[in-house]
Amino acid sequence: MNQFRDPIHGFIDVSDEEKKIIDSPPFQRLRNIRQLATTYLVYHGAEHTRFGHSLGVMHLVTKTFDSVIRKNDLLFNSDEKTNNEIVLWYRQILRLIALTHDLGHAPFSHASESVFNKGVKHEHFTKKILLETEIAEHINKIGSRFQADNGEKYKITPELIWMIYEGEDIFNPDFITPDFKFLQSFMDSELDCDKMDYLLRDSHFCGVSYGKYDLERFISTITVYKKEEKVMQLAIEKGGIQAFEEFVLARYFMLIQVYFHKTRRLFDKKLIRCLGKLLPDGKYPLDVNDYLLWDDNRILSNIYNSDEEAYRDFKNRVTMPCVYETKAHATGKADDENFKLIRKSLFREFGEENFIFDDVGKEAHELAPVFLEPKDDSGRGIIIIDKISSEPGNIMKESLILVGLLEPIRIKRIYAKKNIYKEVKLFIEELKGDA
Repeated sequence: MNQFRDPIHGFIDVSDEEKKIIDSPPFQRLRNIRQLATTYLVYHGAEHTRFGHSLGVMHLVTKTFDSVIRKNDLLFNSDEKTNNEIVLWYRQILRLIALTHDLGHAPFSHASESVFNKGVKHEHFTKKILLETEIAEHINKIGSRFQADNGEKYKITPELIWMIYEGEDIFNPDFITPDFKFLQSFMDSELDCDKMDYLLRDSHFCGVSYGKYDLERFISTITVYKKEEKVMQLAIEKGGIQAFEEFVLARYFMLIQVYFHKTRRLFDKKLIRCLGKLLPDGKYPLDVNDYLLWDDNRILSNIYNSDEEAYRDFKNRVTMPCVYETKAHATGKADDENFKLIRKSLFREFGEENFIFDDVGKEAHELAPVFLEPKDDSGRGIIIIDKISSEPGNIMKESLILVGLLEPIRIKRIYAKKNIYKEVKLFIEELKGDA
């Protein structure tokens, strides 16, 4: 057994087989992929990477799965020996999904995804790395050893890891089991361990408190609701409602204060302009081996070693003041029309080349706004389990706070060059006065 010392979770245990994945070049590349893109230019501590996050998610998915199994005494099979084998199988599958889920991220993570080829997302490369690089060999070796110890029916393959994580092919007849959807929810739901880690990690390295929540209490109240005899979903005990509210609010505050910070968003935009000049044909390569050669260090090296004017603003950290910004929840038609009018007028008066425009949005949560019956399969309802009555409820019937966060975040901004800032601000004020 190996241990990694993590600033968020303390010691993280890793098996010898898992360490071979971690030591491989595709995984080591994550040491050079910043978790929060250009945020380090605003919050200088935000130098953390997808490497630490991936280890953290593996740690949390194990901790959460173990807690859920232990407190519910879950039975996947009536035979005790077989049930124990299945639990170990699911646990290893989850650890591998969590460890590898971010392998396909581009340099600077989400910030540079706009320079992917049309229809391509970072998950496209995660799949390729899982199936077409040495990562596949390491996973297959883990699977072979597991089958030798527990039986041929307990397959662990790169294809299985991807299928469960992606979720779209969850009912593939080669892999079908109702528990796979249950496993996926540990990594992709409103209760997932991905969010659990990145909120605490991003908050810590940015030096802010917005993303903090009571992790131990939250995990301890996650439980299981059995919709049918063989169909389960993650749920929350009634006593954990406040812990879940804190978790959702942490994400909301991080979105507003950090992820959508106006200066960070500006540098993301400037970075994208650099990438358009830097990358071959302005896009990341589609070949997985060529793609893996790109990381933050290579991008920055090219930018800082070039005298091209196109890179000057970014490498000199030239800022542009935000001259207009909508409210955080500007989703109405009037808001859109007003913004379009101001943007069009500014472009006409001062020239489009003097401005950068940004439009960013995200839902604070993806929970259903109305009560959903337990049999609902939308995935948008979180079931609340009352220990006393044993009756299932829905989080949106129990939490006034979360009902208040139904409106998605939508922020539109216009940045202007510093030399025309005063003129632009005066022009906008006059324009708003005439409206």
